[in-house]
Amino acid sequence: MSAASRSGRLAALALGAAVCLSGLNMEDVPFEVLKGRPRRQSEQARYEVEKQDGALIVTIHAGRKPTGGYHVEVRRVEREGDRCVAHYAVIEPPPDALVPQVITYPAVTIRIRAACGTVEVKPPLPRGAPGGGDR
Repeated sequence: MSAASRSGRLAALALGAAVCLSGLNMEDVPFEVLKGRPRRQSEQARYEVEKQDGALIVTIHAGRKPTGGYHVEVRRVEREGDRCVAHYAVIEPPPDALVPQVITYPAVTIRIRAACGTVEVKPPLPRGAPGGGDR
């Protein structure tokens, strides 16, 4: 085993030990991406949470974009205690992409069936009232 490989393994073990000792107990939570557009469009980037049939419905708005080709992707949802955190990214079109020259309001809606007391998103966004979109 090379010295670089050994130091990489030690670093991974140290990180694992630090997570265990610090009490951070994150677990992945299953979620479902809902088809269709959100009921509202939002000029500003923000998220909304509402309860529906024992599940949490989370809509993440990217805000107003100058062209088509943008979309919001939820990468994973983790639970820490009673808090769930949805990790997302706003995907931009490639610089050389042919996109419609129209203002868009990209968003994604997910359903989380896990028991979460609160929901947050990362990177952080302000939370809006459910159904309180701008348009």
